[in-house]
Amino acid sequence: MATVNIFPNADVGNTWTISSGSDAYAMLTSDGSGNVSSDSADIYATAVGEFCSVQMQDLNAGLSGATINYVRPIVKHNNATRGQTYEIVMKITTSGTVYYAESTGTVNANSLWQTTGFTTRTTSDGSNPWTFSEINGLTLDLVLNAHSGGTTGITYAYYTIGYTEAADNNAVFFGTNF
Repeated sequence: MATVNIFPNADVGNTWTISSGSDAYAMLTSDGSGNVSSDSADIYATAVGEFCSVQMQDLNAGLSGATINYVRPIVKHNNATRGQTYEIVMKITTSGTVYYAESTGTVNANSLWQTTGFTTRTTSDGSNPWTFSEINGLTLDLVLNAHSGGTTGITYAYYTIGYTEAADNNAVFFGTNF
């Protein structure tokens, strides 16, 4: 099984503060420096309810015949203010439909970015496998759900897509009589 990461490529909606530039999605494509205080490419918030929704890249057209085995969201986040806690809710969505929502749970402040690999989702609706068109319509929503103080930031967000390549029907079969 192969994997590919797809990253944000457009803003859908955003109320988080953007550290530089004017696009939230651009701040979520950098893996960050490791130290929260020295990272200059992130989005951040200080109040519960702030949200960010970003459109994700399409899968390479060369993979259109592939079988999608899973979707797994990854988010790198933090609040470096000593003694504070926060919670981020991540939603896998498309065109307003929420496929899955999941929380980081309560996270304690730390001077380094914290990476959350959310649950690997093998179906889009609980029973049917993901389709290529569903993957190409994905958005990622991030909501600051709880916040005790300080500044909570996100520097990196993407989906890892697990897939099986389409079989090559033109393969040569050895031992075949012609």
